[in-house]
Amino acid sequence: MNSLSPRPRLLFFQWDHAPNKAASGFLTLQMNLHVKCLAQFFDVTVISHDCDFDQVCDRHQPDLVLFEAGYRSHGSRRIRIDNTRAHPGIPRLGLHNGDPWCDRRAGFWADMDDWGVETAFAIGTATPAYMPDQADRIFVWPNFIDPDMFRFRGQAKVIPVMLTGQSGPLYPWRSAVYQTLAQHYPSLITPAFRYEDAGARRLLAGQAYADALSASWVSPSCGTMGHELVRKHLEIPGAGCLLVTERTPVLEAAGFRDGENCVFATPSDVVEKIDALMADPERMLRITRAGHTLVAGRHTLHHRRQIRDWFDLHQTLGSGQRIVQPGPFAPLKAVAVASARHHGHLPATGLDRLALQKAHGHLAKNELARARQQFEAALAYVPYLPEAKLGLALCDLAENRPDEAFRRLSALIRVTITEYGASRPDPAEWALCLLALMASGREAEAIALRYRYPSAGHAGLARVKGVLDQVASDDDRAVVGASIGSGSIHPTTPAMTQAIDRELAAFMARRGEGSGRHPVRVGQRSLVALDRLLRIMPVGTLRPRLPPAPGFGYLIALRDALGRKLLPPSGRRLARRMALRIHGSRTRHESRP
Repeated sequence: MNSLSPRPRLLFFQWDHAPNKAASGFLTLQMNLHVKCLAQFFDVTVISHDCDFDQVCDRHQPDLVLFEAGYRSHGSRRIRIDNTRAHPGIPRLGLHNGDPWCDRRAGFWADMDDWGVETAFAIGTATPAYMPDQADRIFVWPNFIDPDMFRFRGQAKVIPVMLTGQSGPLYPWRSAVYQTLAQHYPSLITPAFRYEDAGARRLLAGQAYADALSASWVSPSCGTMGHELVRKHLEIPGAGCLLVTERTPVLEAAGFRDGENCVFATPSDVVEKIDALMADPERMLRITRAGHTLVAGRHTLHHRRQIRDWFDLHQTLGSGQRIVQPGPFAPLKAVAVASARHHGHLPATGLDRLALQKAHGHLAKNELARARQQFEAALAYVPYLPEAKLGLALCDLAENRPDEAFRRLSALIRVTITEYGASRPDPAEWALCLLALMASGREAEAIALRYRYPSAGHAGLARVKGVLDQVASDDDRAVVGASIGSGSIHPTTPAMTQAIDRELAAFMARRGEGSGRHPVRVGQRSLVALDRLLRIMPVGTLRPRLPPAPGFGYLIALRDALGRKLLPPSGRRLARRMALRIHGSRTRHESRP
C-alpha cells in the first residue's frame, strides 16, 4: 500500500467497555488493543454510545463498517444502534468478540440479521467449528499481542514459575498443571478473581503483567477445554518467558513446536520436562528466544490484517468469485465460486464437542441415558453451554417430558432475549420450544406464538410453522412475510430431525384422535391482551420481546423494564441486588485470558 494514499475509513461500533475499569481493567486494555490493531490498516472512528446509524454514517462517510457483538458482559454495555438499514451500499462486517462456546452466540446472529450483516470475523479460532452451519460466513481474526508491551527485555530471571489466569472446569489442563507446578517450584501465583469482582482490579495487568512475565523463567497456559488460541499463548513468549502448554492443532498451526520454541507437556510429564530445562539453562534460553521470535514475527497487531484483506478483496471481487481464508493465520484470498474452495477452518477438537458428538450418537440410537450422561459431561466444562441444554431438551421430548423440555428451552430463550437483549431467539431453540408447547397440550399458545419472531429462519422451524398453519383457525391465519433469519448456532443433527419428525407426527395423531386440543388459558389471554396494548401505546419501548405466554417470564421482563424507566441508577442497582438475592445469580464466567 502506498504510504501517501489515504487509508480506508472504518467506522467501528464497539460496546461501551468503560465500566470494566472499575474491576477488570485488563478487559478494557484488550478492547483498546482491538482498536489499535485496526488503526494499523484503517482510519478508525469508534462509536461506543447509543446512536443513529444513518446520522453517524452521514457525518463520517465510512468506507467500511464493523459491528462488535456477542460479548458476554461483565460490565460492558451493549449499545443501541437505530436505522441500521440505511446506507446499504457501505460494506459491513460483524465482529464476534466472545468465546466459541458462549451462550450469546444466538444474540450475535440476531444482531447480524437486524443490521444487515452477512459476513463476520471471530476472535476465536475455534468459532467456525463450533457453529458449522454458519462456518462459511465466518473469518478468523486471531488473538495477538502489542509488541510495544510484550517484548524480550533480557532482564534477570528471578521467578522460576509464574502461574496466572483462570483455572477450574473450563481449564482442565491448566488446573492440573498449576497444582503440580505449585507443589514442585517456587512460584508467583496470581489469584483468579471473577472478571466482574471488585478484587480483579488488584491483578497484574498491562505493563506490570508483561514485566512479571519477563522476570520469569517459565509460565504455563492452555487454550481451555475448547483448544483455543488465547492471549496468554502469545503474551508469555512475547515477553521473553518460556511457554509450557498443551499440544493442540491450533498451536501447531500458529507455528509452535515442542522443544524448539515452546514445551508441549501433560500433567504427568510437566515436572520432568521443566526439570530437564532448569538443568540446562542455555537450552532453555534458546527455546525461549525462539518462542519470542515466532510471536514477534507472526502474532503481533501488525500481522492481523485479515479485516483489511477482506476490504481490499471485496473492492475488486468479480461476480464469479468469493473470499476464503485458507487457514486461521493465513491471508485471505479470492477464488472462483466454481472451485468449491472453502475456508481452511480447523476441525473441532474441544472436549465439550467430543462429549456432544457422543451424546448425539447415543440420541440417534435412542440410548437416552447415555446421551444424557454425555450432555451433562459437556455442561461440566461450561454450565451455560446452549448445545448441551438443547440436547437435554431433546432427551426430555423423547421421554415424553415436554414440560421439562419447555423449561430448558424457555430458559435459553430468556438468556438471548432478556440477558443479551436480542430481537429474536435462536431459531432451532424456538422451533423445539413450540414443539414442546404442542406436545404438552398447549396447542393454542403455539399457534398464537408461531410468528412472534418472523425474522427467525430455520428449516425445522419452517416445518413446525407449516403444521401449525394447517391446524390454525381462520382467525389465526395471519399473513406474514418470509423469514429473513440467518440460521442457528445448532447444527442440524439427525437426532434433531428425528425429534421434529416424531413430535409433529405425534401431534397430528393426537389431533386425529380428538385429543390434545386445549383452549387458550386465562393467563395466556391476559398476557396477549397486555402485549397488544403495550404495542400500540406510546410506551412501546417497554414491551418485552419475550413471548406473551406463561413460562417465559414476560411479566418479570416488563417489571424490569419499568424499573429501568422509572428508577434512578442507584435504585436500579438496589433492585438488581434484591433480584439476585431472590433468584440467585447466574454464573458469568467466560474465558478471556
